Formats: sequence, C-alpha cells, structure tokens
Amino acid sequence: MKLSMFRPLRIKGYRSLFGAQLFSDLGNWLDMIALQVIVAFHWGLGETAVATLIIVLGIPWVVIGPFASVFIDKLPKKTVMLTCLVLRITCVIGLFFASNFLVLLVFVFIKSTVAALYDPARQSVIRMTVPKELLPEAVTLSQLSMNTMKIIGPALGAALIAIIGVRSPFIFEAIGFAISILFLLTLPSLKPPVSDDESEQNNTQEQVKTSYWKDLSIGIRHIFSVPPLKISILISSIAFFIIFLYDGLFIFVAKDLGFSHNNYGYLVSAVGLGSVIGALFLGNWTNWQAKPISFMAISSVLSGTLIISVGLGAMGILNLEQWVWFFGALLLGIMGSGEAVPYGYILQSETPEIMMARVSSAANSIQTFSMLIAPAAGALLADLIGVSFVMVGAGAATVLFGTSVLISFARRMPSGRSKSNSAQI
Repeated sequence: MKLSMFRPLRIKGYRSLFGAQLFSDLGNWLDMIALQVIVAFHWGLGETAVATLIIVLGIPWVVIGPFASVFIDKLPKKTVMLTCLVLRITCVIGLFFASNFLVLLVFVFIKSTVAALYDPARQSVIRMTVPKELLPEAVTLSQLSMNTMKIIGPALGAALIAIIGVRSPFIFEAIGFAISILFLLTLPSLKPPVSDDESEQNNTQEQVKTSYWKDLSIGIRHIFSVPPLKISILISSIAFFIIFLYDGLFIFVAKDLGFSHNNYGYLVSAVGLGSVIGALFLGNWTNWQAKPISFMAISSVLSGTLIISVGLGAMGILNLEQWVWFFGALLLGIMGSGEAVPYGYILQSETPEIMMARVSSAANSIQTFSMLIAPAAGALLADLIGVSFVMVGAGAATVLFGTSVLISFARRMPSGRSKSNSAQI
C-alpha cells in the first residue's frame, strides 16, 4: 500500500502548517493531566472543581468561538495563528505560576478562548494551501496528529510530573508552542479570499453591525443548506454526546470487566492506538470519500455494537478474556476515526474558503455543547439505571442513529444525487 496520505506534505504551505499542528496538539494534551493533577491531588479539591475546570475549558468553544469567527474569516490567517500562539505561551506561563484555583481558571478560560480562535484559522489555512483533490489526505494527517498526541501528550505529561514536578508539563507546553511559531513563520503568504459583499461595506457603526450579523448568519445558514455538511455535523455531535455520556463511567465499567487500576490505562491506550491505526488506514485508502456520510453511519453502527458488547460484559452476560476487551477497545478507536476523518473532509470540501472559520467554529460549538452536557446526563442515568445499562443504552442509541441515517439515504437513492458534487452520501 502506498503511503499516499503523506502527499500533502510535499506542499510547503501545508508542511509548515502540519509541523505547527504537531507541536500545538502536543502542547494541548500535555497540560490536560497536569491541570487535573494540580486540582485534585496538589490542592486536594474534589469532583466539583474538576467538573468546573472541564466546563471552563469548553465554554469558549461554545460561546466565543462562533461569534469571533466572523472576524477570523476577514483577518490574515497567519497573523491570527501567530498571535494566538504567543497568547497561549503567555497563558501557559500564567498557569505555571497560578497560586489558587480561581487564578488557574482565569488562565484556563483565556487559553481555551485563544484555542477556539486558533482552530478555525487553522481549518481555513488547510483549505488555502491544499488543492481539493488532496483534501482527504490532508484532513487525515490533521486527524492523525490529534490522535497521536492524545496518546503521547498525557503519557509524556505523567512522566514529566513524576520525574520533574507537577508543573513541569507547562514548561514543555510553552516550548511546544514556541516551536509551532517557528514552523508558522515559514508559512508562505496566503492570498485571502474576498467576497462581493465585503467590497460594499461602509464605515458607519450601524452598517458594520448589520454586516457582522449578516456574515454570522450566512455561515450558520450554509450549514443547514448543505445536506452532507448538516448531517455530518449532526452525526459527529451525537457521537460526541454518546461518547462523553459514558466516558466518565468507563473506569467503573472496566472494573466490572475485571480490569485493575494497573492495567486500566492500557485499555484506554488501546482506544487511542486504534484511532491512530484508523487514521493511517483511511489516509491511504480514500475510497470512502465517494460516500463519506454512509461511511460515518456504518462506523456508528459498528462502534455502537461494540459499546453494547462492553455493557453486556459489565452485566456479566458476556464473559470474555481481557485480551478480547483490549482488541474491542482497539476496534472502537478505529471506528472513531471512521467518523472523525470523513467529517473533517466534508467540512473542508463543502465549505467555501470565505466562510471556513465561521462554519468550522459553529460546528465546534455544537459538538462542544453536546460534550459538556453529556457527563452530567451520564452520571444521572448511572444513578437511576446503573453504569452497565448506560453503556448498553448508549450503544443501542448509536446503532439506531447510524441505521436510521443509512435507511434514510437508501430511500433517497432513486431520486438521484444531492446538490453537492464533492461529498456524496
């Protein structure tokens, strides 16, 4: 099999962007474990504090990102990304010296806000540097970076805490962001897309406000006017909701499956490894781009089946060896890439350059909102019906939704293709 997924790296602009993303993703995941260790162990705060930390991390993506994305669409993307990285380094330094929980939350909020501005700009640069025929590979490489750093970042963070100290990950995070800046400085000049509407803008405050809300609504309307984009965002948002519905309960399920605290980490790592394998496979086998929505739906059905199996195992109905559950976790990660990679491709291929920041930011907002409300719903359901039943229910809902999408598209097939030419169902 040819490693065709690396073809976008031949393009200087994308190569610079990808190098910056690698170290930026590493920095993002380095501090996740450090923040939780500081709050829960170093300061001795409880579950409420950890939950507050997670909520503060998510709020900027839901509230600030979509509204600020209108300006990001109009600003030079390279300048936006460089400015964001400088601000992230400043916030990381603040986290290193944070003396109490309130100060830490302030810097976490600012850092998350800057990240919510950085990502839409990054999505725009992908589209501006990569030709359309290489978008599947470029999106897969981006997903591969995120999945790989999800494994390396927390593991490296834990090692740094054990060897150097609890705040040491912040130092290496700042270094990672600094290296990202060096990569972005090699990014060639990007020609910004200009729309006809923007050339007619006037300078009065009232007209600027009108233009802003108009631009924002155009981006949101675009999502609902393009069926593949709308459905892919819906699938990914529901997938995120279901994942985070049981994610906080997974450690209790693993305990029921016979895993100890010593080997539970390996089970979680198996999911991460599976996501990397899935991204590598999809990057080299790109036939899925002919029908990415159907591929996402099939992945949902298969992952839901695996989740149901895990729930049945926690109930004692399925008694399997631990190596089988490890393999199941690996498959679950692979199926996760089967949803994430096609979604990224549809987002890029179905969105005009001029509104990429707006559309990607709105999509992030919907997904993050589902991720924020899911843990509370999962905890409530676990108290009512039990952890294993939550797993079975979450898996059944995933299978049902994926099947519904497949049936819905199957009924539409005789009527012909959708209006979109670049991403078929």
